[in-house]
This record gives sequence, structure tokens and C-alpha cells, in this order.
Amino acid sequence: MSMVCCDSAGENDQIAFMAAVSWRDGAQELRRLVVAENGVPDRIEDVSLAWRAFRTFLAVPLDGLFDRWESADVEADTLIVDFGVFGNEGDLPGLLLVRRFNVPSVGWHDGRPGEPSDDEDEDDLDLDLADTVQIELELTFARDTTAEVDDFWTAARSGEFAAEDLAEAEELVMALSGAKPLRSRIDLINPN
Repeated sequence: MSMVCCDSAGENDQIAFMAAVSWRDGAQELRRLVVAENGVPDRIEDVSLAWRAFRTFLAVPLDGLFDRWESADVEADTLIVDFGVFGNEGDLPGLLLVRRFNVPSVGWHDGRPGEPSDDEDEDDLDLDLADTVQIELELTFARDTTAEVDDFWTAARSGEFAAEDLAEAEELVMALSGAKPLRSRIDLINPN
């Protein structure tokens, strides 16, 4: 969605507004963005394509994040870029692009977040508990692929990562631009 407005000189400027997406739908939104880049979510073969889709995803505000703590220590929306062996099939090296955030505590069933039941009294819920959740895009490479990639950045607010942080992350990710991923994975997980 976008809106056109005029400045004092009467010139038109296009201002883009990103609609918030529920954190529960974040992995689906990332999959949609990979497809929009002409990629296949489970078979991304280009590091550049993966980064473009993920960077676009980082600009999407997530709705429903935990907002009850007033501490500067809370990482409400964090980008993590990491390269290593993550225990995948064959112990092959991978690039992990992670968007990590906190949500009000929910029950998890078979690796998926549950919904609070209608019969639970809101007074019985402990509203001070949060779950750390992350949406991951993992690219798996051949065994001989190496890189020094490991850093993280926190947004001021959901979907508002600083341009210089994104440029720094892109530089790390693009160190692997010459390597062709063997497979990819997009998922919403509770890392705890």
C-alpha cells in the first residue's frame, strides 16, 4: 500500500507503508517474498536472492510482539547472521539468517505455537512471561564452503532496522555470494 502526498512546493512524493503481519504468519510472509524474487522457498539457489527477500522481510513490522517490559535490554526485533554447522542432515555448513523476537508466552505443540484457549481466564494468565521466537532462512552449502560470518543487530522498533546495520549484514552475507546453496529451509521456531 502506498500514499501520495505533496510537500510545500507541491511536488509529489511516494511514501510506502508496510502493513504489519502477525508474527505467526512471518514464515509464510518470508516464503511469499522469496517467490516474489522468483525463487523457490525450499530450493533457493542464489545467496543474493535469499538476502533480497530476507532484507525485504526485515522491513515488515511484526504484530503481536511482547511489549510489556520497559527495559532497554529487551531485544524486540533482532537480525542474526551466522555461518556454521547447525546439526542439519550430513552436518553440512549453512548460512542462517534469523529474525528473533519476543512474544507473549504461548503453548507449543509439535513445534508450532498454540492459541490461548477461550476457556482460560485472562486473570489466570501470567502476562509477564515471554517466549523467544525466530523466523529462520537457512541455506545449506557443500562441505568445503567456508566463511567468517557471525553478528547481530537490533531494530529500534519492529521492522525499523537501521540502514547502516542492514548494509553491514549484507556485506557479511554477500561473502558467500559465489557459493551455490544445495538446499534451503524457512521456518518459525521456538529456540528455547
